[in-house]
Amino acid sequence: MARITDEQQLHDLLEPDGERFCEISTGRVNYSLLGTPLRGTVLLIAGLSMHRTAWSPELIAGLHAAGYATLAADNRDAGLTDASGRHAGLGAGDEFRAAYGLVDMAGDLRELILALDVGPVHVVGMSMGGMIAQHLALLAPELVSSLTSVMSTTGDRAVGRPQQESKWVFLTPAPTDSREAYLAFSERYHAALAGPHYPDFERARETAEMTWARGVDLAGTARQLQAIQADGDRTERLRRVATPTLVVHGDADPLIGISGGIATAAAIPGARLHAIERMGHSIPWQCAGELTDAVVAHAGAASA
Repeated sequence: MARITDEQQLHDLLEPDGERFCEISTGRVNYSLLGTPLRGTVLLIAGLSMHRTAWSPELIAGLHAAGYATLAADNRDAGLTDASGRHAGLGAGDEFRAAYGLVDMAGDLRELILALDVGPVHVVGMSMGGMIAQHLALLAPELVSSLTSVMSTTGDRAVGRPQQESKWVFLTPAPTDSREAYLAFSERYHAALAGPHYPDFERARETAEMTWARGVDLAGTARQLQAIQADGDRTERLRRVATPTLVVHGDADPLIGISGGIATAAAIPGARLHAIERMGHSIPWQCAGELTDAVVAHAGAASA
């Protein structure tokens, strides 16, 4: 699969219909619905702090070419989707309580699918998005034809452990005092997470520029991180997933080690693991073709 460089094509794949919103019970969700659903619709769920514009354009184009429409939405507290408006705090007995949970984020997407009348969908989630996708398959199995969990994990802290450098960068708040400071930080962030094999600083800058233009919300990112932390170990819950599941993981992922993917595949009945050589915690264009082929084959088999 070739790298997409044409600016108009990148815009058409990542940031068309910038003002398209759907009203759900928790507020407005910003989304993009593209392509013709000849074979169905693929819901793309992004990771922590990521906007819907952070998805690989090569993956989106590949899914369209294979006959799938794509639905990508900003998660709660990211991009142009409404913030939660709540803060984490202490509950009874001084127990920490997150402002919301990953299951609530899955609930947002359930409402979106129903409001747009596009279900059932094939769900692809990366990193935190994979965790949300796992919850969506449990919450609304009738709306999920297939599940693909990418560079994600079970929540068990014994698996998927990060390398120290990537963990440090991942947990460092991005500077928001100036555009250039944010872009410089994003370059270091990409270098730490993408790994040594397929860094693409030009694409990382393009993504960061779109994110900056759409708005950076550190408080929202903190609430999302708290939702991950509060979710705990999902291993036993994952044993109840009945949706056909594919687990994709890079063998060079420095943030969520491949043991997280192995554990996810082991926990979900009938799940299959697909390891992508040299891929880190990103979807570089060099790996987008393999990922697209895996998703298309899995979705096709689930629909047969």
